[in-house]
Amino acid sequence: MSNFNFFDWVRDGVKNSVLHGVNDAVNAMGMPPEEASKDKILNYLQRNKDDDTSAVRRISSAAGTKKLGRSLSDIAVKDAS
Repeated sequence: MSNFNFFDWVRDGVKNSVLHGVNDAVNAMGMPPEEASKDKILNYLQRNKDDDTSAVRRISSAAGTKKLGRSLSDIAVKDAS
């Protein structure tokens, strides 16, 4: 069974929704007279597609797990004092 990560799934869904929204807006408004901007945007998106997801995975794996708040052992030590 593959390892399913809910937050990666949500992040990818939001990213795709934003890209589709931008595409729809460009189609509705039309492109500016300078066509080079379209090529620049496409090159940027294609170049950074794989880099973004690998960077997020590197950051999340480097951060490891963080403790939010106190653990039961921290509470027990404080109560014992």
